[in-house]
Amino acid sequence: MSMKNQVRRLLERSDRPALIELTLRDRRAVTALNRLLFDDDPLMRWRAVAALGWVAAEDPYLLEKIISRLFYTMNDDSGSIGWMAPQALGEICASAPDLVEDFFGIIVSSLENEVFRAGALWAIGRVASVRPDLVEEIGPTVAEHLGDPAPLVRGLACRALAGIGWAEAAGLVRRLLTDPGELTVYENDRMVVKTVGEMAGAAMKTWEKT
Repeated sequence: MSMKNQVRRLLERSDRPALIELTLRDRRAVTALNRLLFDDDPLMRWRAVAALGWVAAEDPYLLEKIISRLFYTMNDDSGSIGWMAPQALGEICASAPDLVEDFFGIIVSSLENEVFRAGALWAIGRVASVRPDLVEEIGPTVAEHLGDPAPLVRGLACRALAGIGWAEAAGLVRRLLTDPGELTVYENDRMVVKTVGEMAGAAMKTWEKT
């Protein structure tokens, strides 16, 4: 069985201990995880993102080449665009917070690129949970995307703002409570369809608790 298929089977079972053991024993497993970020199945792509976080938490230095590769695929000169690169980088940052200062700024700057905007917003919300000091100044920048034409971007902007804790955006987010736009997000190891209004409502509840 190929390494990629071995890794795929472990991800299908969400077998974190076995996957970590495999990556520590054979670096080809890390490369396989990177390749699965380009899989046709959205759920498998997100499971690969989560697994890169598992590896980062165990030994972040195993991912040095992968991190470089992710940045490369976000470059216009790359032959294949890394659609999931911001999400993977965000998960790595969140799982190994000591790494985050090295490249979190690049994730934030990718908001300017429409291709990576949703991924960058997801990453910002994820990193906010472990390094709020790094995101406290970017609330206004994130809020600019509440009016984006793409429901996925609007919804993830709501979530990111809640993660940042930037309650100054509450008035803008409240306007989206009836937004019917649909988006699909990864939650609890499955893909879930939500509306922008639901994402806005969740953000409002977060602020109400503080």
